[in-house]
Amino acid sequence: MTTRSASGCHDESMANNLLELLVQTGMLSKQRTDEIQRHASSNGMAVSTSTLILTGIGEDRLAHLLSRQLKRPYFDPGQLQELSPVMREFLSMEQALRHRALPLRLCQQGLVIALADPSDQEGLHTLGALVGYPLVLQVAPECRLLQAISRCYRKDLPVGERLLIDQIRPETATPFPLEGNELDESLLEEAEIIEDEDEFVPPPSMPAAGLRADLAAARNREDVADALAAHLVGQCERMGLFLLREGVLCGWRALIGDRLLTGFTEVRIPVAGSAVLQSVLSGKSPFLGRIPESFLIRKLEESLGAASEKVVLLPLILAGRAIGVLYVEDTRPSLSERLQDLQRLLAKAGCALEILILKNKLARQ
Repeated sequence: MTTRSASGCHDESMANNLLELLVQTGMLSKQRTDEIQRHASSNGMAVSTSTLILTGIGEDRLAHLLSRQLKRPYFDPGQLQELSPVMREFLSMEQALRHRALPLRLCQQGLVIALADPSDQEGLHTLGALVGYPLVLQVAPECRLLQAISRCYRKDLPVGERLLIDQIRPETATPFPLEGNELDESLLEEAEIIEDEDEFVPPPSMPAAGLRADLAAARNREDVADALAAHLVGQCERMGLFLLREGVLCGWRALIGDRLLTGFTEVRIPVAGSAVLQSVLSGKSPFLGRIPESFLIRKLEESLGAASEKVVLLPLILAGRAIGVLYVEDTRPSLSERLQDLQRLLAKAGCALEILILKNKLARQ
């Protein structure tokens, strides 16, 4: 067989490697990724494996992140009970385990193959040369992929792989666990100390010092939302701030450019309909890039007229729980560079809400 490009049915290069993606999305610090790299090198294991062992990210969140960022389909290895004998000829079980890869089928574009880490360019080159076909890549959670390899090759996993699964799986036994991360409604209600007053009219974008002062002076949760909206005026094309209530994101504040969107409080988006929202809320981690789900795209278009491929979804955290989501859309390339600023902005808002709750408790004692 003639060896062709190992990068898959497209000639486009992958955006970044796994560790760079984790830094870019704000999930890990550069110092932490250096530690993961050293661990992988010293133990002779894949970077993806070391990432799962040393962090609480979890195999499902990691696979969904790679799927979104690399624009590759997500594959659930639990769906695969049998593998064609022809597919087993492409890779031995030992090779499949080493590359964290499982051949699935042949198509016109090449060999469809499930991988734990399709961002590993060196590994893709080696794998492509090994199978002699272009690789059509899919992303699979690593532990379940290893178990599928064992099942499909009809052999037990080596002791080392079984131990790795035991190390990794406790963090990822339940993908997207929303129960327990749902907000205790009484917490947020306590942030509403006084009744709402005049309708908010956004002023020109205020500096950070003004934001801090407004958050510190907030009398209720609506003041907090107003301060956030005022700060983001003119900084993005669209912004939507949502509160989580009983598994549904409820509209709170929204901006289209520098204009406050009326009627946004009527918006409702069920979290269960979107793996992206579940990941942001349960994992308390950001999403950056193009939304891959037609359900969520439709809901955002209905509520905000959203259409851009450059968006950020960030969790609003209160008392260690995700209580809402900030959606920011902007076609300018600086959006990814502003991710940490947006995270700090939401952290301040969460702190302001927590202070309101404490003030209310003190007033009642």
